[in-house]
Amino acid sequence: MILQKIFVSFRMVLLIITLTNLSSAVVFSDDTLSVDKHGQLSVKGNKIIDQNGNPVALHGMSLFWSQYGEGSPYYNYNCIKWLRDNWNCTVVRAACGINGFTDGYLVNPQTELAKVKVVIDACIDLGIYVIVDWHDDNAENHISQSISFFEEIAGEYGYAPNLIYEIYNEPQQVSWTTVVKPYADSVIKQIRAIDSVNLIIVGTPTWSQDVDIASYDPLPYNNVAYTLHFYAATHKQPLRDKATTALKNGIALFVTEWGTCESSGTGILDSVEVGNWSKFMNNNMLSWCNWAIDDKVETSAALVPGASATGGWSGSDLTKSGVIVRKMILAWQDPTFTSVAPAKELPMNYELRQNYPNPFNPSTIISYSLPEEAKVKIDIYNLLGQKVAALVDEVEVAGNHTVRWGAHNFSSGIYFYRIKAEGKKTFEKTQKLVLIR
Repeated sequence: MILQKIFVSFRMVLLIITLTNLSSAVVFSDDTLSVDKHGQLSVKGNKIIDQNGNPVALHGMSLFWSQYGEGSPYYNYNCIKWLRDNWNCTVVRAACGINGFTDGYLVNPQTELAKVKVVIDACIDLGIYVIVDWHDDNAENHISQSISFFEEIAGEYGYAPNLIYEIYNEPQQVSWTTVVKPYADSVIKQIRAIDSVNLIIVGTPTWSQDVDIASYDPLPYNNVAYTLHFYAATHKQPLRDKATTALKNGIALFVTEWGTCESSGTGILDSVEVGNWSKFMNNNMLSWCNWAIDDKVETSAALVPGASATGGWSGSDLTKSGVIVRKMILAWQDPTFTSVAPAKELPMNYELRQNYPNPFNPSTIISYSLPEEAKVKIDIYNLLGQKVAALVDEVEVAGNHTVRWGAHNFSSGIYFYRIKAEGKKTFEKTQKLVLIR
């Protein structure tokens, strides 16, 4: 009843808002809706740039091998949404596992492809980028399967600027000139016959470390970047020197996989080298995905065994690596960040902020703060006080949160969004927003 009165009392005032008033819309500048902001990615010189020609660096997480039980449960919409909303990931990598004696794409192609498509669909809906990774270390032996895989992905999703192709995860100690480059040429030709614009990332020899070698003999295609992988406790300044050479030679790099630990995925977590690498990537505007969202008992895993497959993780659900990397991703929103940042303070109070942009078309971001864990409901109402959309209905951890409303099927007009959060205290607030077609 109270909410209905609010709507009625506002109605006459709101109906006199003119287009002149609406022209003062705030430009949305947060990276949460990464694709809405940056649009089509391309390569210019040694930089990845957005639709406006500005250099862009994406930061996010790689999922684990798709065929293994420690990682495959996390190939779902709610997990990806949690990574966007709670970790501020602007990119997620779907690592389609290729090899396996009893599993993997070569054994069960439709099963693994279906998992990847779930992630692609989620990322497109959530407005973030997605890397589709042919997670293979001898892809030159699987050229026909790789081409078939990427032809299907390009045919179904090539329209979407969210899509990034990673056509070879980690070539082993093989020749760039006679093995990796010819393989890449064969696959890229087939992708480009279907999708002429989306970014393609090419693996480099020695487990995607020999970017300098590739830089002396690059592929003759537009919008191609090259893969750089590192594990902080194993790969240090000499690999950064190789990356610097590649950048000076004019190729763009994308760190599609890196770990906080040794190259085995286990061993020590080297926080000093994580800091050195973070500075290097920041200074060179390199996009990256950390390995990995899984609950395997190893140092590189972001989650402890048994962590929920659908997100909603508390601090106790994260490993030491997971805590560090989440802080890094969150800290990239802070322009002063130069290394692994300390934990951000939790909000002191409940808050529901004005949506951005407002007015908007066709989507907008609603942000809110929770000083404690709470059961949260956020709904959209029309001028009659009728609920027309439910955005959030779940228990969420303390912190700063965002949710996107994609009003694609709604008509122009004035709407309201209302939060009700129930923790130790109950918080309720209503704000107005304006959709313009």
